[in-house]
Amino acid sequence: MRMFLICLIMVPFIFTACGGNSGTSANDNGGSNSGNGAEYDSAMNSVKDLRDGQTYKTVTIGKQVWMAENLNYETANSVQYPDYDGNPREKYGRLYHWEEAMTVCPSSWRLPDESDWNALLAFIGDSATAGTRLKAKQDWDKHKGDVVGTDDYGFAALPGGASHVNGNGVRSFSNNGAFFWSATESNSERAVLFVMHFEKEIVESSHFPKDTWLSIRCIKKD
Repeated sequence: MRMFLICLIMVPFIFTACGGNSGTSANDNGGSNSGNGAEYDSAMNSVKDLRDGQTYKTVTIGKQVWMAENLNYETANSVQYPDYDGNPREKYGRLYHWEEAMTVCPSSWRLPDESDWNALLAFIGDSATAGTRLKAKQDWDKHKGDVVGTDDYGFAALPGGASHVNGNGVRSFSNNGAFFWSATESNSERAVLFVMHFEKEIVESSHFPKDTWLSIRCIKKD
């Protein structure tokens, strides 16, 4: 799967995201959650996070089982986008910086790495329209010219936005689309993300600073 590396300009802040060499991947990032279980029901296509009782839809795509909703487990460091035009915020999940994203999935689930995302896109088969086919059917028509999702596989990606804290400690938010952390590091300061924009059909990848807060989707461990 060909990777599309981009520099993303995010308002009201700018991430200098491109660069870095895609490298190591921590593949067992649910390990620190030993004892924080989850009840997976394959018949109902759902998983219950026993830490807080929240239940998430799941979807099987190829040989992978993904959460079909953004993780919404509240931690001391996670944040929630402040305004979704009156829509319930919970469905967009919470945003996590990379270090926390590596450990926040419930046990038996983990943060997907770059190869997991590439396998998902390869199964879909058409990288040029993968974003459209993974986007939810709603909430993608905020701007003129947006590409609304068809949600062909039940992945139901939502535009959860992103957050950043500047050098003065001031937090800002940007909602340019759906930004998902992967478990793959680029270097000591950056990690690989996958993004779906409002105005594009494609799924793109880039290297973002680890201290950026993004959405995550957990994937079931083998």
